[in-house]
Amino acid sequence: MGLFSTVLHIFKKSQDETVKELQHELGSNRNLKNFSKLDISNSNYQGVLDNEVYSKPGIFYLITESHGNWTTIIELNVNIENTFYLYDLTNALSKLLNTYTLSFHFHDDDVLYYNLDNGGESIDGYNSNYQYFLTEPADKEEVLSQRHTPESFSNILPVAKKVDVLNNILNEGYWHAYDNGDLDEDGVPSDDKYFIDEQERFERVGKYLEIFSKDDYPFADWYSNLTKLNLDNCYLLKADR
Repeated sequence: MGLFSTVLHIFKKSQDETVKELQHELGSNRNLKNFSKLDISNSNYQGVLDNEVYSKPGIFYLITESHGNWTTIIELNVNIENTFYLYDLTNALSKLLNTYTLSFHFHDDDVLYYNLDNGGESIDGYNSNYQYFLTEPADKEEVLSQRHTPESFSNILPVAKKVDVLNNILNEGYWHAYDNGDLDEDGVPSDDKYFIDEQERFERVGKYLEIFSKDDYPFADWYSNLTKLNLDNCYLLKADR
């Protein structure tokens, strides 16, 4: 099995503000209760993961301290009936916090998705390989309806960063093949010519946006990078029904 990762980045809001509105959304609209903060640190995190996060029912979200302009929620585990996922909260939290929210979902090493919302409005979405889950090749109109519009990032790009550079990172692979008319009869680009390491792309996007720093983005493979997040200052939220 490949890597799966779901994270939600909150623009220019503190950890306290994020936790407050996250609990509000979970309690008001997701039928969750029994909220608790679990103790986690760089020294005890493996025991917490083994004995709580991966062993008990509930949802478990790790909320980081702010790094630059961004506070991040990591979906550590979801173990409830009538499951929903962190990316389902992107729009609601953008409205509650009145800011930009950017969720990423990385599926099995193969596909990267994002949703960008602002103030309750969905303003952009991304699918790095639209054909991935389809059994028949998509027609041109369907493909174009799924095209990302990274101009929506203009107001949250770091100083000196450019939309066209971000767009080029996002287009590598499937979208470049589409633009070049190089999708085969199944709607798939040739791996020999258009292969892209999706985890590497995920990390490059995160670095370009400086979500953690300009030189590092530990959230793609967050499990391997937890101690980089200074867990002593993170908030581990548990809730269940």
